[in-house]
This record gives sequence, C-alpha cells and structure tokens, in this order.
Amino acid sequence: MSMQKHLTLPDCHNRSVSALGYHLARREFLTGFDDGVIKWWDLETGQLTFSVFEHTGMVTQLLYWVEPKLLFSASNDGTIVVWTVGATVFDRIKLNAAVFCMAINHRRHQLICGFKDQLRVFALDDKKDSGHVLDLGKSFTDRTHKDIVSSVVCLDTRIYSAGYDKKLIIYNTSSYPNSKTLQVVYCNPSAHDAGITNLMVVREHESTRLVTGSFDKSVKVWSQDGQLIQKLPHFAGYISSLCFVPCVNTVWICNGILSPSIFDPSSGEMVSESIETFQTHEIGQPLHQLVCIPETNHVIGSSRQQRVVTVWKYNEMGCITVLGSRQPVECLTYTHKEPILLFSGQSDGTILKWERQQSSYFLYSHELFNMFETQSKVKDGCSNTKAARVASRRKAKSALRLADVAPSGEKESSGVTASHKPTRPPSFTRSVFVEELDLLVLAADDGNIYLWGFDDSLSSILKMMPSKRTRDHDKTRRFEILLEQTADNQYPTLEEENGSVTNRVSGFVCKKVLAYHVQPVGGIAVVGRDWGYSTDYLISGGWDRSLCVWDLQAGVLYDTFSNTAPGESIDGQELACDGAILELAYSPKRNEFAYSSSDGMVYIRHFSPVASEMKLVSVLQGHEADITSILWHSLLNKWLSGSEDGTIRIWSEDGTQCEQTLVTHGAVNCLCIDQVNGCIVAGIQEIMRVYDPESFVQVQRNVGHTDSIRSIIHVPERTQYITASWDHTLRVWNAYIKLPPKT
Repeated sequence: MSMQKHLTLPDCHNRSVSALGYHLARREFLTGFDDGVIKWWDLETGQLTFSVFEHTGMVTQLLYWVEPKLLFSASNDGTIVVWTVGATVFDRIKLNAAVFCMAINHRRHQLICGFKDQLRVFALDDKKDSGHVLDLGKSFTDRTHKDIVSSVVCLDTRIYSAGYDKKLIIYNTSSYPNSKTLQVVYCNPSAHDAGITNLMVVREHESTRLVTGSFDKSVKVWSQDGQLIQKLPHFAGYISSLCFVPCVNTVWICNGILSPSIFDPSSGEMVSESIETFQTHEIGQPLHQLVCIPETNHVIGSSRQQRVVTVWKYNEMGCITVLGSRQPVECLTYTHKEPILLFSGQSDGTILKWERQQSSYFLYSHELFNMFETQSKVKDGCSNTKAARVASRRKAKSALRLADVAPSGEKESSGVTASHKPTRPPSFTRSVFVEELDLLVLAADDGNIYLWGFDDSLSSILKMMPSKRTRDHDKTRRFEILLEQTADNQYPTLEEENGSVTNRVSGFVCKKVLAYHVQPVGGIAVVGRDWGYSTDYLISGGWDRSLCVWDLQAGVLYDTFSNTAPGESIDGQELACDGAILELAYSPKRNEFAYSSSDGMVYIRHFSPVASEMKLVSVLQGHEADITSILWHSLLNKWLSGSEDGTIRIWSEDGTQCEQTLVTHGAVNCLCIDQVNGCIVAGIQEIMRVYDPESFVQVQRNVGHTDSIRSIIHVPERTQYITASWDHTLRVWNAYIKLPPKT
C-alpha cells in the first residue's frame, strides 16, 4: 500500500512548469508553463495528446469542474480560459488582473479567484446564459488581503484564503442568491512569520483540518475555526507545495530538498523515513509542485529547473512501512498478545524489538539488545556482505564433518557465560516466541540457542505498584493515578492479562544459552503444553546432523537423538540424516516433526521427548537442491517444502507422495502460511509471492526488497505480512484478502 513511480517525462518543454492539473473525463493530466503553453498528457502512458497556446502569460492554476466536465486555466495575463473535452476552448474571460489561485464552492455554485489585494467571487453559469461561464454581473469583491492571495479553498459553506500578507482568513458565504458579500468570521493577521505560499484542507474520517506552508520554512496545522493545532519544525527551504494524498493518508511537502517530506496528519509525525516511495535516492532537481488526483489515486509532481514531470500511482501491493536496520536481518518473529512486539535477529548478533506507535500507522519504536557488547564495535560491513555470507555457508556445508558429540552435561550452560563462547558475534538463523513462557528463542550459527526474556526484577517492581482499585480509592496519590492513566492508555489489558503484559513493559535480557550443537543451528520448533505435554519442549536440528530436545521451562537439554535399534553400540551411533539440517517444523495434529537436509530429502519422525522413541515415519524425496523451508499447513493438513531449485512442493499428510509442485522461477528462501485463508506466502529471492491454497495460482506479488528475503511472518491481528531481508530492512505489507465466492 504505497505510492510508486508510474511515469517520468524528462524535459517536457523548453520553459519551466508553473501549474499542474488534470481532466478526469479523458483521464489526462495537464502541465502549464511560464510562456502560457498548456500540454495534455495521457495519465496511463504519458503520451502527449494536445499542446495549446491561449495564454500570453504564465499559467498560474489549472482547475477541473466535475459536473459539466470543464477545465479552468488561469494566468497572470488577466484571463481565465475554460476548456471542454478535447482541449477545445469553451470560453475566454478577461478579468484585467493577474489571477493567482482559484477554487470552486460547490455548495454555492461559485468560483472564487485570488488576485493581488483582493478575493473575487463569481456565480458559475455552465450554460453561458449570461454570456460567459462566469456571471460577471453577479460578482463581488473582498479586500481584506493586502498582498497577493496565494491560496483559496472551500469547505461546505466556508471559504478559506491565505496570502503573502501572512493572513489566514475564514469567510462565511450567504445562502441568499442575490447576496454580494463575504462575511469575515476569522482573520489571523500573522499566521506565519512570512508570506503564506500554500493552503489546503485535509479530510479524514474523524477530523478535518487546514494545513498551511510559508516562506518562513514552516508548516502549520489549523482547526476549521482557525486555531493553531501544531507547528512542524523548520524545513530545509521554503514550502513551495503541499499535497494531501487520501489513499495513503499522508501530506507531501515540497521544501527545497530532492524528495518531498511526508507528514502523517493522524499522528502529527513526520514519517518520511518509514515510507517506501522516496527511499531510493535519485539524482535530479527538487520537486517544486505537486497535485493529487484523488479519484484515480495519482500524484503529479514537477521540478522547476529541469522541467521534469513525474507521476506516482497508488499500488495496494506496495509496502506500508519500511523499518531500517544497520545490519542484514536473518530472522523474524512476533508476540500474539498485546502489545504486539516484533523481534528481528540481525547478522551481527543483535536483536531489535519493534513496537508500532499507537498514534501512527507508519511509525515503530525500537530497542537494540546485544549480549556481545565488546563484539558489537566491529565496523559495519565486516564479513557481512551477501557474498561473504553465502560463501561461508557453502564452505561450511562442503566441509561438513561428523562432529564428536559431547555428553549432554559438558556443554550445557545455565547462564549467559556459556563455555562455548563465540569468537565473533553470532548470526541468528531462526527465531520463535513462546507465548506461555514470554520467551524469545534465537538459534545462531555458532551452534548455540539463546533464550531471551523480560527482566523479572523489573517486572516484580511493576507488580508491587498499587492496583487500579487501590489508587482510585486514595485520591490524594495524584502521581500514581497519573502514572496508571498513562499505563492504561498504552496497555489497556494490563490487569486482564494477569500480569503478562506487565512483564512485557520491563527490560529484556538474555536469560540462558543452550549449548550442544557444534555447528550452526538450522531449525527449531516448539512443542507446547497445549499439545498434551507436561512442559514446553524445543526441538533443534543443526548442521552437525544432530537433533536435540530441550526443556524450555527448565532451560536444560532433555535428550539427544540416537539410534533407535536396540543393542546398538555407541560407536555406531546414528545421526539424524546424511546432510546438514537446514529447517525444522512440527505438526501438532500428527505429533510429528519434519526436518529438511542438505542431502536433498525431508525426514518425518514421530515426536517424543525421549529421542530413542523418535521413529522415522517417512522420507520426502523430489527436490533437486537445498531445501530451505519446511512447514506443516494446519488448514490443508499437508507438509510444504521450499527449495533453492525454484519449487514449492505440497506433500500428502502422511508424507507418502508429492501432490503438487509449484514452479516459482527463483530460489525459495522462506515460507509462511496465512493463518486466515491458508495462502502460501513465499520469499522468492527478493520478491514475496502469495499462492492460493486451492488453485495454487499466484494471487499477490509484492516487490520492494533489494536483497534476499530471509523470513516472513503473518500478523492476522493486523491483516499484515512482515518480511525481513538482507537489504537491512523489515517491510510491512497488506495481507491478501480472499474475496467470498459470488452467489
């Protein structure tokens, strides 16, 4: 859901663009120039359809009148030209003074024009009964402004105007047909510290506000009655244009820099860094003017010096928000309970905890956690390039050896100071959040599994604070009541969740390191108490071809996989497969887990905490390259596997046969299941693709990442997919919504 570049028209004329507009009836946009020329362009192809020359001065504004399908063009030559379909002149009106701005008052059927020192109101006459489209005999003038009127807008029965005299004026219009006056109901003589260049209306579902821009390099937000709500900090240059884009609910601000600054009117925050539209930096001139076509969800922009016109188009498949990281992102998970938190594991051993701000749809706050502080000062990019990561993994696979398996007690660590210390910050490979334990499980390429949780010491202090009932009873404890109100606003389910949310507002620490694997951990899966066990178990599989079962509640190694044949000697100990374990998944329905291997096969075993009872159920064969992802599809009751061979395979429930093969035309890096409609969401190199679970047809394609997507999660609570990539970003997308069948 974003605005993406649709067209670029370089050097569209030999003079600067002075006005932008559109003609809905023909789906065309228009450019007016300093020399009076107006050009008409096809909105979809950018092809020039008409070039007309009717003005002798600079074109100052282009305004479309929907009902009769007429277009007004104003100029500083003192004329307004009215155009009909096909760039045909319908009327020419001489006003003998430069026209700087126009607006239509649909309620009163009037055209309001801004001149120097005055505002004039004309009755509209589309039938030309008076001789012109504007009934000049029924016009009247207001002279409250003392300089150029730069902007005028209409809202219901009111007219708002702003000018170079710094004034912001609100007028009431009369419902009497013969009335020839404007009633000034409010005038702010110094709305800005310099001349006002722009004025516009921002209409949202719950509020309507005015926004002004000025030569003083500031933007201000006003209520409908002219009261100042917010002043945005100073911009790089003066405000040359303001544009409200309703489809994404943002305001674009041209202020002398290359890309417009983006303002979220709902939260009152600048969100430029979180919006995808202008993330790619291009060489060129700053945009000087913008206009939005709300009916078609297009935005047209122009730069003044290079005479370049750019068109953006709304793309519902574009990402909502871009969350930047300093390192490539390897894995991603989230908490289901409120407040929803995202956890991303980076390639340098750091963790980012993300939380969306309640005031904004686009902004996320984040905290960085790193248990390897001394290691974190390594320069960015050291051993972190894509080539280095791929090469190291291939080298590890090719040099894979049978590691001596130490007794379970020798490598187990009860704290952060594990005996198996890394020589460099580990890169996290897999992550999962265990809701029952409020525990983040992170598998790493140093062979360790890190258990992170909320700081118990801080949460105990929070729990000792007086309850809501106690604080309400003691009205004299004002500070505690204010503190509680703040907490209630942020976390409304604080007491309903029996303290679990209280834990989550406390600190976040590494509680334990589980050490057994001697090579990178390729896959992890949680077997929870909800599925009939007395504790929460974690299954882990590594590149050392070993399988481990961990008791998460106790934080200890429970068992390791060994040969199931009775009487087998220790020397003949069996490993889980012939290659590195790359991914692992659990099926609660069948109480089975599957793990993919670099030997090209997927192994399915019965789960038991006692590893010797992990009976091999089935082996899935068919992929021709490394199997990077394996999932249990709980809605289809089938196993899914994705591979670097460019296919996704759907296997029968018992794993005896491959029922469907999807050709993805690219290596599959990761898979995710849409928990609402069952769609298969796949990271195919740098593109996310969504496949229908019944027809297996691609139903959605999301482009934006510039490097491999490493992890995808579905957040059904927000109807969103979130992707993590080696391009140092997380991206938030609208999830696919399956339409109900037509009856």
